[in-house]
Amino acid sequence: MEGIQIQTKSDHAQLKRGDLIVLINPPNKKIVLRDLYCSTITKGTYNWPNIDLLTVSGTLKKYFSVRLIDANTLGLSEDQAIEQVVALKPKGLVFGFGVSVKEEDYHFIKKLRGLLPGIKFCGTGGLLYYNSVPELRKHPEFDACLRNFTTEDVLKFFKGDYGEMNNITYRNNGDIIYKPFIDQGHDYSHPVPVHEHLPLGKYRLSHGKARPMTTMLTSWGCPAVCTFCIQESMNYRYRSVDNIIEEMDHLKEIGVKEIFFRDGTFCASKKQGYALMNKMIEKNYGFSWVANTRGNVITEETARLMKRSGCHALHIGVETSNEEILKSTVKNITLDKIKNAFRVCKANGIVTLGYFILGLPGETPEDLKRTIDLAIELDCDYASFNLPFPQVGTTLRDQAVENGWLSRDNEDGYDGSLVPLIETDTLSAAQLMRFKNMAFRKFYFRPRFIYKTIKRLRSLYQINILLSEFKYFVKNRLT
Repeated sequence: MEGIQIQTKSDHAQLKRGDLIVLINPPNKKIVLRDLYCSTITKGTYNWPNIDLLTVSGTLKKYFSVRLIDANTLGLSEDQAIEQVVALKPKGLVFGFGVSVKEEDYHFIKKLRGLLPGIKFCGTGGLLYYNSVPELRKHPEFDACLRNFTTEDVLKFFKGDYGEMNNITYRNNGDIIYKPFIDQGHDYSHPVPVHEHLPLGKYRLSHGKARPMTTMLTSWGCPAVCTFCIQESMNYRYRSVDNIIEEMDHLKEIGVKEIFFRDGTFCASKKQGYALMNKMIEKNYGFSWVANTRGNVITEETARLMKRSGCHALHIGVETSNEEILKSTVKNITLDKIKNAFRVCKANGIVTLGYFILGLPGETPEDLKRTIDLAIELDCDYASFNLPFPQVGTTLRDQAVENGWLSRDNEDGYDGSLVPLIETDTLSAAQLMRFKNMAFRKFYFRPRFIYKTIKRLRSLYQINILLSEFKYFVKNRLT
């Protein structure tokens, strides 16, 4: 690719063994969930550690000193976060980036760059994953975009080993260098991340059972190719079970009680998933855990093993009630499979959160009504009703651009969980908002749901979470 002449002082910087690299989840006015190349402003009080930065911290600590700061969760102001980073006198910096708050994030990085002109800055996030060259061209305040945080390319970048570096876009001698993705095989490992640097007692899920809580990754990418998902074109990779267990041993030592597996699809590799869960049972960790998965992964055998190894909740993508839309979005699953997954989870005492998308291309108002009814029929314990998010790099975005569906000029800087971003020929933005508000009210204000939720409470911790979520719901959805 043609070199782009944007000079920075860090073009030739090479860090030495033991130099300090700071990894930071930037400060924001609201709680922002930015990891796995996605970002959204939380719709409740739930929050979790940035798995991208955690994974990178393990890789970098093989050679460098590292410090991981979650300024967003700590509630630091921009100035407070900058003061902390500058005081550490780092030689390099890795920052999480969220397209939903990109103006805030870039403002923060630009100010930080002004105070740290001679060090390398590397970013990780969805817009940087797919649009790395244009973003580096527009923003000389940082030096590299990490396009696969499970590889050692970030380590090579900071060491200055550019010769065999892939899966990262970077500046060198004034040029912007982009290399094709290199498929490095399914199996990967990385050193134990520095979970202990994070405020683990501050993270929580709406359906969580315990704290301290952290996140882990057993795989990167997803074998599914759903056209609305940012992981559509990512090569699926999974971690060595021994490597995962090494990290769990560490989590046990530092007192972690709950784990959120951030995989696109937990147990997508049945062999790896079963081996891991059996090992967890053998070691008797006592962790409670939550994971994202797909309906076609859940069988009676799998659910029983999940429950025995500590699983108490699963997040399952349903998306729509329309079988034809499931096919056209390459979801590759039937409603019967989805219904069976929720039935099996309920039979095994596993709490379920169903993900639904209201307004996928081709859907009609009648489809949206049926999707809301489906959420109630599935009897999931929680439901997340979202609007289509045409994120850069997805087929959905290509469709939206081609058909003129995008409703805002700023196509790559928004949060699709809060306002409609596309209008199709069959659904307007106003209709989408009405259906989204209807879905939340119809699902969450049922006497059956309220009774079931209260009956499930087992601890003061769960009661406090429920009250916090209810206050947030009333404040933000009923006012």
